[in-house]
Amino acid sequence: MTATRTTPPRAGPRRSFLFVPGSEERKLAKAASLGADAVILDLEDGVAAARKAEARAQVRTFLQGQDGREIEWLIRLNGFSTPYFEADLEASVRAGPDALVVPKVDSPEMLQKVDAHLTETEHASALPFGSLKLFALVESARGILSAPAIATATPRLLGMILGHVDLCADLGIPAGPAGEGIVYHARCQFVLAARAAGVDAVDTIYLNIQDQAGLRAEAAQAAALGFVGKLAIHPAQLPVIHEAFTPSVDRIQWAQRVLEAWRGAEAEGRGVCALDGNLIERPVVEGERRVLERARRAGVL
Repeated sequence: MTATRTTPPRAGPRRSFLFVPGSEERKLAKAASLGADAVILDLEDGVAAARKAEARAQVRTFLQGQDGREIEWLIRLNGFSTPYFEADLEASVRAGPDALVVPKVDSPEMLQKVDAHLTETEHASALPFGSLKLFALVESARGILSAPAIATATPRLLGMILGHVDLCADLGIPAGPAGEGIVYHARCQFVLAARAAGVDAVDTIYLNIQDQAGLRAEAAQAAALGFVGKLAIHPAQLPVIHEAFTPSVDRIQWAQRVLEAWRGAEAEGRGVCALDGNLIERPVVEGERRVLERARRAGVL
């Protein structure tokens, strides 16, 4: 099946996606105050097997106590083929998150099976069809090569998230920064697949929480590639990520000048114009409009 976008883009930004283990009550209590645009309440890798049931219960109780939705709340399930999936899905639907994160997606068929389960759950819970949304976490070589098909597998899909640590394990290489080598190549393929399908692309984690300079460079690279945001594993990473994915004052002013020049050109019946020696035509203008829209969503305009 081919996905078509059925919901408007999120009003707020999706610059940062912070992981919070569902089994850690103290961290859950702080999650809303940390400043992330989206929080991924984790039932998978961040939770020991012996605490899976506890994590489900804590996440459900936590989310049901949240007033308002300034933060986008996501729940990362355990994988579809694990013995935890069914219980995760039931508890997560009852918790009422904004979306579910499906890990280790390596084919469109996997996502379609999850879609079918959600349809059954919606019917049983008297929820509107298609109301339960998804993010696909792609973490393997097969997943990268299948990214175009995954991106169009279901209209429930809001975005795709790259998991490069598992990808590196799959490739048999050390997990390090994502800005070079085959992982950089995978990021390029990944963002093209997502954007071609009209869904958001979210960049991978930066493993060294003390290396702010390295994070800044990698986040800036991700923004330049077309990712909308980046995963975070520690609150200290959030300001750096937000800076990278928020248009600067100079960038906003340039976009405003481009639009002003374009309005003048249109008033004179011209299809192109120049600004400071730069050719301005309709595709350039549309790009600058998107810059201003990102600034508005980030609250800096």
